[in-house]
Amino acid sequence: MPRKKAGISSHAFRVRYLRRSREIYRRFLETKPWIKQMHSTFLGLKPGMKIVDVGCGTGDFTRYLASLISGKCAIIGVDIRAANIRTAEKQTKKEGLAGKITFRKGDAYNIPVEDGWADLVCCRTLLMHLTDPLKAIREMSRVARKGGTVAAFERGRFPDFPIYVPNDERLTKLAIRISESYVDGVRKLERKHFDIGNRLPTIFHEAGLRGIMAEYQADTYLTSDPRRRLEDVRDELVFYLATLKETKNLDVKAMLAGGASRKNVNQYNAWLEKWMKNLLDDNDKLRNDTTFSAGGMVLAAGRK
Repeated sequence: MPRKKAGISSHAFRVRYLRRSREIYRRFLETKPWIKQMHSTFLGLKPGMKIVDVGCGTGDFTRYLASLISGKCAIIGVDIRAANIRTAEKQTKKEGLAGKITFRKGDAYNIPVEDGWADLVCCRTLLMHLTDPLKAIREMSRVARKGGTVAAFERGRFPDFPIYVPNDERLTKLAIRISESYVDGVRKLERKHFDIGNRLPTIFHEAGLRGIMAEYQADTYLTSDPRRRLEDVRDELVFYLATLKETKNLDVKAMLAGGASRKNVNQYNAWLEKWMKNLLDDNDKLRNDTTFSAGGMVLAAGRK
C-alpha cells in the first residue's frame, strides 16, 4: 500500500513519472465515470464560468476542469514556479485548450487576479503543503465574486482507514500505525497537515464562507484490479519503490517524530520494499495479489 510521498530527490525521474501519471489517471477516470459526474455536480460546473485554479502545477487539474465544461469558459491557473507555468502552457496548447485556459505566476497568499473576478476558485492538494491554509482560503475568497464558490480537494484521515495485508493482522495494524505516525510527524516537524481534508469545513467557516458542504472521493489500490492496465500498475510500483529508497531518511524522521518506534519503522519499510520488488519480478504475482489499501480526497466548498 504505497504512501504518497512529500518529495523525491531525482527531479528528472519525478517529472517523467508525472507526465506518465497524467495518462494513467485519465484511464483511471474512464473506469469510474461517476467521479467526473460528482466533480461536475459538486463544483456546479457550467458553460461561461470564470474559474481560478490555485497551485495548478503543470495544469493537470486545470485542464481536467476545462474538459468537464462543454462550451466556453475562462480558467486561470496560478502557480508559484515559472517552470511549471511554462510546462502547463505548452501542454495546454498541445491539447487544444489554450482558448479556455491561461496561466499566471503567483502564490496562494497573493493570487494575481482582481477582487471578485471568479465564479469558482479552487485548489487540489495545495493546502496540505501550506503552513497557513486559512490565509490561503481567505485570499481565494477575495478572488471569488459575491455568491461565488471556493472549493478544495485535499487528503483526509479516517480512523477506519482500510489497509489489509493478506493473512497478517500484525502487519496490517503496523501499516495503519506507521501511516498515522507519518502524518503526525510531518505536522510536528513542518507545521503542515497532510490530513487537512478533515479540517476543511472548519477552515472554510473560519474564513467567513457559508453554505459549506463536503463529499468524500474514495481511492483504492489493488494491483489485481483488471480494470487497470498491467503497464500502468508496474509504472506506479517502480515510482513508489524509487521514492521509498530516495526519501527513506526524511520519512523515517517524520515517522519517529510522530511516535513510531525505529524497530516498527524498519519492519514496515523492509516489508514494503520486499513486497513491491516481488510484484515487479513476477507479473503473475502482481495480478493475483490481494493486498488492499484505500484512502481518498475530501471535497469541500463554501459560498462567499
